[in-house]
Amino acid sequence: MLVAGWSSWCTPVISAPTTATASYRVSVTARGQKPTSLHVEEAGKGKPVVLLHGLGGSTFAWRHIIPELARTHRVLALDLKGFGQSDKPLDDRYSAEDQAALIAAFLRERDLSGVTLIGHSFGGTVALNTALELESEPSRVSKLVVLDAPALQQDFTGEEELIRTPGLPNSVLMVTPPELLAQLLLRVVSAPGRKIPDGDVEGYAEPFRDEGTRHAFIATAKAIFDDNKPKMGERYRSIRQPTLLIWCRGDKVVPLATGRRLARQIKSARLEILSRCNHLPQDEVPDALLAKLKTFLKR
Repeated sequence: MLVAGWSSWCTPVISAPTTATASYRVSVTARGQKPTSLHVEEAGKGKPVVLLHGLGGSTFAWRHIIPELARTHRVLALDLKGFGQSDKPLDDRYSAEDQAALIAAFLRERDLSGVTLIGHSFGGTVALNTALELESEPSRVSKLVVLDAPALQQDFTGEEELIRTPGLPNSVLMVTPPELLAQLLLRVVSAPGRKIPDGDVEGYAEPFRDEGTRHAFIATAKAIFDDNKPKMGERYRSIRQPTLLIWCRGDKVVPLATGRRLARQIKSARLEILSRCNHLPQDEVPDALLAKLKTFLKR
């Protein structure tokens, strides 16, 4: 799911990745879109790992994961278009394919190859689409990790009605304080009874002070619903990269059944299941998630 860049809490934004831990921006251009400046947090050295957050999120969502992965890898966490500190144009190009085209352009711009793409929720769908976008450049992406992603059709009836009601989403986001909105969203994606730290609420709330983030949130949700069709996962059958699917057993947002179906769609995929989490494993069970990631990255 969900927000402010993790390094903005500890590292000044600089113009280029000149230190072991750095924040910078990269301007990329994808078909049908204007040049877009993406915010990047980079740490570590080694084989590249690119982290993609979910709907409403940002690099803040990876704050428990980045330091450990950076011990052995070059970690690049991106704010997707419309979120965190990346550009937030008031257009409608917020689908998984739109975002994937930008991520592919980013990999080319930074001349990255042998990348492991790790995407959570909507970011997982973006990761899958990025692999498809780069089918003609197979050396760019070597592995995929997909966490609790809405990559196949599922029932979004209630959520879709809310988002598609004319004027309602904008009105709700305008009048709801960012902290309250973050609390509500975190309750939806967290396991029952989990105590959410105040710092998490503030971190996830910060981007929603920006009108562009509110627009991007609604536009992305609509794009997810538009893509929610029976045959949406057929293209994934062509993915050949080793793929690790990680799902929370108790996911109420994107149920484990979706992960099982996705594992059948992608022949190179293996499904791992985490306990004691709902839809936000990097916050709820970061140590268990890291154990799965490090084992996969070693292979």
